[in-house]
Amino acid sequence: YLLTTTIEEKSNKVMEVLLAAASPMQLLVGKIFGYAAISAVMLVMYGGLGLTGLAAVAMLDLVPFTHILYLVIFFVMGYMMVAAMMSAVGSAVSDLREAQSLVGPVMMVLFVPVALWMPIVQNPNGMLAIVASYIPPATPFVMILRLTASTEPVPMWQTVTGIVWGFVCAVGLMWLAARIFRVGVLMQGKPPSPKELLRWAFVR
Repeated sequence: YLLTTTIEEKSNKVMEVLLAAASPMQLLVGKIFGYAAISAVMLVMYGGLGLTGLAAVAMLDLVPFTHILYLVIFFVMGYMMVAAMMSAVGSAVSDLREAQSLVGPVMMVLFVPVALWMPIVQNPNGMLAIVASYIPPATPFVMILRLTASTEPVPMWQTVTGIVWGFVCAVGLMWLAARIFRVGVLMQGKPPSPKELLRWAFVR
């Protein structure tokens, strides 16, 4: 939603009208937190429905409270990472076709937890699982798989390190997205290359 609405607002010139009343940073933050509220409502609705169903059949003990807490923590982390990347890409292009070449590498990284689902769950403390836990933006998805695996517990130091590292990466991605957004939101014409996006992010 963030990607498509940002592209639509930019291509329809709505973005220029919005920027007359707000700065690029205010607009980016507003969009991200607005969709975060929608995502949170969906999470509560579907999660609540699932927990209600378990409670109805007296199986609520299958979901420990710590797992729900981890779900909230890694949902926020994962949302921040993906939202930052999608809003940055959406601000840099003018249609979905142009966005595909920039989103492709990101989606490949996000696909890692799905591709490695079984090895991670079967051996949550193996080298593969540990290394994948510290590769953003896959960090929140891999960590929640490891923490909810029933085969063996994850050491607490790895859990804490994963959470801290994940949020550091999430904040870093948000900062990079803001840098790209402020330049790309008013750019028209040929879509930028990944190299140009990095230049927008790191060059004043």
